[in-house]
Amino acid sequence: MKNLKKVLFTILPLLTLTVLSSCKKDSNNTPGDSENKNFKFTVTVDGVEEQDYVSFVFVGATLDNAKTIWKVNGVTKNNETGISLGKNDFLGATKTYVIESTTPLRLVTTSQQCLNPGANNPSFKISFKAEVNGDVVTNDQNITVTSTADYTHKYDY
Repeated sequence: MKNLKKVLFTILPLLTLTVLSSCKKDSNNTPGDSENKNFKFTVTVDGVEEQDYVSFVFVGATLDNAKTIWKVNGVTKNNETGISLGKNDFLGATKTYVIESTTPLRLVTTSQQCLNPGANNPSFKISFKAEVNGDVVTNDQNITVTSTADYTHKYDY
């Protein structure tokens, strides 16, 4: 069941955006720049170990189908409409990642899943903050992930 959850939370956001961005747009109903939004996500994971499962996925879409729309910790990610962070990204010295849109986006979908089997590591902590046009819309701080309390969410902004 956990493997199915992992697959669904990894693939579902990508499928959603593929379907939405492939739909034909009516030129008379094209939204203006005021409907596009700037996004900033801050993710911190501390205390994760090798047996833990961590997945943060960010996928965005623009009206003009731009391919370079993200920067991570200030570095522009060329030709990437999706960003994925996993356990290995948090095992080293970097515990916090800031993911920002490089251009206003029409839609962003995110999914997060953090699981702890509890074998050697009784818990780890995560924080997830989402800002849209400078306003904090999600602010989950210092959430403890244990073998009985996971962190699993999907947000559309």
